[in-house]
Amino acid sequence: MDLAWLGEIFMIPAEQNCSDAFYVHVLRLALRDGSLRKKDRILVVCGGVKDKASLHKAGLNNVELSNIGGGTEVDVEDLPYRDGEFDAVIVHSGLHHCSSPHRGLLEMYRVAKHCVILFEPADNLLTRLGQKLGIGQRYEFAAVQDNGLKCGGWRNTSVPNWVYRFKASEIRQTINCAHPFGPHRFRFHYRTRIPLRQLSMRRNKAPLFVAILFFPVLRLLDAIGPVASNNLAAIVTKPRLPDEAFPWLGKEGSSWKANPVWFSEFFGHQEP
Repeated sequence: MDLAWLGEIFMIPAEQNCSDAFYVHVLRLALRDGSLRKKDRILVVCGGVKDKASLHKAGLNNVELSNIGGGTEVDVEDLPYRDGEFDAVIVHSGLHHCSSPHRGLLEMYRVAKHCVILFEPADNLLTRLGQKLGIGQRYEFAAVQDNGLKCGGWRNTSVPNWVYRFKASEIRQTINCAHPFGPHRFRFHYRTRIPLRQLSMRRNKAPLFVAILFFPVLRLLDAIGPVASNNLAAIVTKPRLPDEAFPWLGKEGSSWKANPVWFSEFFGHQEP
C-alpha cells in the first residue's frame, strides 16, 4: 500500500535524508535565545543523514556526526572526548537505543561546553494508551526491519531495543543530581507526530487508521504537550562556572567545597 500521500498531509518527510520540521524549529529557537550560535562546534551523537539535513537547514554547519557503525564511530555511553570539547551536543531519537539512556545523556553533558539538546519519545498517559492500542512500540521492531535485520535496535544492533520514553522531570533530576554546582536552564518543547513509517510497514493496518483518525485532535493538544504529545525536545543550558556557581559553594583548586561563610550565615553560629 502506497501511503506517501499521508506523509504529505501530516508533514512527515517521505525520505530518511529529509530534514525534520520539529528538529529545525527547535534548533532555530535555540539560536534565537542564544543557547546555540551559528559558529558553534557541534557534536551529533547517534547521528545520520536526517540530522545533517536538519542542522544544515537551520544554518548550523560546523558539525561532527557520530554513530555506532557509521561515520565517526563513537559510543554515546562512553564518548572519547575531553570535558567541554564541543560547544553543544545534540541527539535526535538515539538515547532510547542505549543500554543506559541516562548515562548517554550525562556523557553528552560532559563533553558539551554550553548546551545539550535532545529529541526523544515522551512518556505520558496518552503515549501509554497508544502502546496499548498498538500504535506505539514497546520494543523497536520497525527500525530493525527497515535496516534489513542488521542494525537499528539496541546499541545499533539487530536486537530490538526497549523504547525508553522521557519526562521533563527526570531530565532535570538526572542532570541536577550529577552536576549540583550551579543553576541549569531547561526549556522543553513538545510535538505530536504520527509514526507513519513504522505503522505503514505492518501487515495489520488497523493501528495506522486509528492514529490517522485521532491525529488532528492530538495535534490540538500539543498546547498542553506534557499531557498528550508523543515527542519531547529539551534544551539544557549549562551554568557558566565559576561565575554562576551556587553561593553555598567555593572552589579549592579543581574541587568544589562547601562555603563556610554561606553556611554560617544560613544556619547561624553553631557550637562545635
